[in-house]
Amino acid sequence: MSRRETTFTWETPPELWRGLKPSAAWNGSVVNLYIAPEPAGPMISVAQVRAFADRGLEGDRFFRDSWAAAKRPDKAVSLIEQEVLEMAASEHHVTIAGDKTRRNIITRGVPLIELLDRDFMVGNVVMRGIRLFEPCGHLEKVSHISGIFHALENRSGLKAAILSDGVIHRGDAVKLHSLRDAISSAH
Repeated sequence: MSRRETTFTWETPPELWRGLKPSAAWNGSVVNLYIAPEPAGPMISVAQVRAFADRGLEGDRFFRDSWAAAKRPDKAVSLIEQEVLEMAASEHHVTIAGDKTRRNIITRGVPLIELLDRDFMVGNVVMRGIRLFEPCGHLEKVSHISGIFHALENRSGLKAAILSDGVIHRGDAVKLHSLRDAISSAH
C-alpha cells in the first residue's frame, strides 16, 4: 500500500518537509536505536534490535502480530534525522536528545524524504517508507520538552513498514534497496 492509497491527516506533505534535503549521492547510517516497552514509558537506547516483517521491533510498544491486518503498516518503525535534532536545537535553543523524539531509529546522512514510497535497507533489514509525519501532543507531554512540537514541525521523521526480518545495529548503513531506486534518486 503506497502513501497515495492511504492518506493520514497527520502526515507531512512532502512539499513542506524541512528535514535533510535530498542530494544526488548520500551515505547514511544509524546513529542510535531506541525501543519503549510501554506506550508512555521511557525510550531505551539499544546497541541492536531484532526487526520482524509486518510486526515491528522486538521489545517496542508498537510490536504486534500484524500491522497489515490492522491496516497501519506505517506503525512498525519510525526514523528521524540527527541533523534535524541539531537544526531544531540551534533554531529553538533547546536540546532534543534522540530518546525524547519517541523515534526508533536516529540516522545521520540520510535524507528521509528520499525514502518516502521506496524500499530501503537499514543494515540487512528491508523497509518501505510509508509517510512523513508530524509530532503530536503526546510527544510534548512524555518528552517534558516545552516547544518540541514546534521544533519538529514538518520534519518529525518517517514512518516505515518492515518488509524482512533481521537485526539492526547501531552504525549500520542506510541505503536504497534496489538498483532502480538508486538510479532514480541520482536524477
